[in-house]
Amino acid sequence: MKFISAFIVSVTFLLGGCLGGPAPQDHFYRLELPPPKSSFSSPLLHGTIQITRPWADALTSERHLLYRTMTGTAQVHRHAYHRWIDSPTLIVQQQITQYLRHSGIATHVVTPELRIKADYRFSCRITRLERILDESPRVIMELELGLTRLREREAVFLQTYRVEQPANGPNISAAIEAYNHALTKILDLFLEDTSTLPETIRLTHRP
Repeated sequence: MKFISAFIVSVTFLLGGCLGGPAPQDHFYRLELPPPKSSFSSPLLHGTIQITRPWADALTSERHLLYRTMTGTAQVHRHAYHRWIDSPTLIVQQQITQYLRHSGIATHVVTPELRIKADYRFSCRITRLERILDESPRVIMELELGLTRLREREAVFLQTYRVEQPANGPNISAAIEAYNHALTKILDLFLEDTSTLPETIRLTHRP
């Protein structure tokens, strides 16, 4: 009887797995920005700028893609099987570094891992990184960007940029493309704004 009972339980589990179908597949995404359409002919910041890893709240810094069903709701959901390839904070840092390096904003653009003495520190806080799934699918990206001159320990720039970028459909691939456009717009605005900084701020005065 024990053998028969064990056999029935095993068959039940097997049938349950077959009838339930295959487990959902995980999908992974990255951001990939195109190079800037234009670059500075000479460095805007005469020195080395260090791109630090952004800050984000606990949910935003996780790998699951986030969404809301409408703009007015405060409830944020996360996709169970759609994830970034790494923490969004690391992905955004990598894309910002490459974009600003190609823009020619500074003599050198580095990350802290290189352990190079820097003249400026670029900081970022991710305050919004989520999809809106209503009748007009779109993504919201909101970044607080700051620039500090390290020798004087002086904050020379601080601005929050928010972009609501329409997506070409409700699917995830359209959202990723919209995120790429949103981050590009924000960085272009940052470059435009920093180009108006006084010359005395853009020069480093090393001994």
